[in-house]
Amino acid sequence: MHGKFATAFALLFSSALVPAGCGGQAIAVPTDTSSSGGVDAGALALDADASLPPPAHEAGVDPNDGAPVRRTCTSNFGRGLSQTFGRLDGILVSVVPANHNGCNGDGTHVHLQVESGAATYDVAVNIDGLTAETAHAPLAAWADGWHPGASLDYPADLAVHAASFAPTNARTFEQRLSAANHVSIYATGYGPDGAHLVHRNGGGHDGAVVLDPLGPSAQFLVFRFPQQSF
Repeated sequence: MHGKFATAFALLFSSALVPAGCGGQAIAVPTDTSSSGGVDAGALALDADASLPPPAHEAGVDPNDGAPVRRTCTSNFGRGLSQTFGRLDGILVSVVPANHNGCNGDGTHVHLQVESGAATYDVAVNIDGLTAETAHAPLAAWADGWHPGASLDYPADLAVHAASFAPTNARTFEQRLSAANHVSIYATGYGPDGAHLVHRNGGGHDGAVVLDPLGPSAQFLVFRFPQQSF
């Protein structure tokens, strides 16, 4: 059954929106420049720069999701994604704030680092548009790894339409992720090391960040740009 929509991001902050766009650059949090290639399977290279420490988590632990795991981010990424739409299931280990100086930070995305299949992947999420949140049973069972061939359509699968969305900003989105552990992310791979287009695209390729995917009612965070209607 469909849950209630919650535009939890909309009113917490009032920072201005910047022009819409979606980049596909790989990310990190304090940048590790020690490697120019892929990641060792099973190893996460932690950066020595402590200028952006892992955030504190004050929320209670979700019994389905477990305690959140946070690490200083890495610039060593896996090589397991395809340049197609799919679902990335893993553990959220780092959040790169918008406008961060370094770590591929930029003004229109929050970059998530997701540990999946013994490697870490970058996910660029637009925060220069509008967002909605809805509770819904997971569309597929969470299973660590990259799942090409997945599909998601906001109106068809979640009964979410354009009128349900409200403006958001980076800080609100970052705070919403503070207690997240397991995640499912619907996105399009921009290369073997990361994904983007986490927003309304149509054709069964709508992006989303899914929190609490192990529970009976997951939270789907969905995104669109102001000019989109559906």
